[in-house]
Amino acid sequence: MVKINTTGTIINSEHPTHQVRVEYESEKTGGYFIFEWWDGRGDPNPNSAFDSWVETLSDVSQFIAETGWEIRWQ
Repeated sequence: MVKINTTGTIINSEHPTHQVRVEYESEKTGGYFIFEWWDGRGDPNPNSAFDSWVETLSDVSQFIAETGWEIRWQ
């Protein structure tokens, strides 16, 4: 089950500190941002942070299913 506005740890990631957070952005887009980040050195993105946007909560579930992430929500 996806939790909104809650940080989760991706426990099957190759990055030990891989985190994810899903936020609903009602004002501008009406969709969901999926933020992910981890501690990493030497990566092309020095903060190792990324985001994706999807339109519906169903799309969020599909996105996470496609990644294969196993998430432990806090």
